[in-house]
Parts: sequence; structure tokens; C-alpha cells
Amino acid sequence: MSIKLTETQLLMLSAAAQREDRCLVAPNSLKGGAAQKIAAKFLAAGLAKEIKAKPGAPVWRHDDEAGRSYLLKLTAAGAKAIAVDKSSAPSEARKEENPSGNRGDRAGAAPCPSAPRDGTKLAQTVGLLQRDHGATVAELVAATGWLPHTTRAALARLRRRG
Repeated sequence: MSIKLTETQLLMLSAAAQREDRCLVAPNSLKGGAAQKIAAKFLAAGLAKEIKAKPGAPVWRHDDEAGRSYLLKLTAAGAKAIAVDKSSAPSEARKEENPSGNRGDRAGAAPCPSAPRDGTKLAQTVGLLQRDHGATVAELVAATGWLPHTTRAALARLRRRG
């Protein structure tokens, strides 16, 4: 049985695998109900286990009645899940969204710059942008045959790639 994980969930599991204590830490952008949904998914799938939190540990849940705090700790199944997801081939939709296969800087990691293949419209776009005076969107549209919104999307993907 394969569990579909979002990019945020994969990043959280990867970050936990890199921590010495293997504790999951919620990103600052993840609040309230969303954090609890992710925690429930990890627990149900066996990717993490809930244990009592020690002082200074990243707390996921407070039990007001018992006066205890709990944290999520990465399990062996969780570590295996991210290893499988990292080694699997990206889907066609992912390839189309990001042709280099890089994750970009969405996760806060530095992008891995790579040159587009020679002879592609993307390579042509990069060539036009590297001129001394750069290129306007109108020039890029004329050179590639793309629509303006497609051209702007390609520029955004290039920026993300570094």
C-alpha cells in the first residue's frame, strides 16, 4: 500500500530524518487544524509515533486534562517512506511543472542550477535573457511562439531553478 504524501509532508519527514532526535517539527506556515491533520495521517500510516515530550522538544499536542505534551517521532516506516519517494521517478505532471527535476527553492533549500538542453525554447529564452540589454516579454513571445502568460510562467520556473 502506497501512501500519497504532499511536498510539505515529505519535507517534514526528511527534516526529521536529519535530526538527531528524529522528532518531526511543524513548519511555521502550518497552523492548527492542518498540523493536526498531518499528525493524524502520519500516526495512522505508522510513519510517526506519538510520545511524551521532554522539555525543549518540539510539541505537537497538549493534553490539558493530563497536563502532558506530546511529540511526533519518525519511525522506521517513515524513514523508509521518504527513501522510496526520493528515489522514485517524478510524475509527468511534476516533470512538466519543473523540467529540471529540481525541487527549486520552495522548501527553503538552495536551487540546483542547471542549463536547459540546447535547441529548446527554454535555452533560446535563456540566451535572449543573457544579452547585455536582456529581453522583454514581447521579444520572448515573438522568439518562442509562446503566449505571454506561458512566457511569464517559464521565467518564474527559470528563476526557481536558479
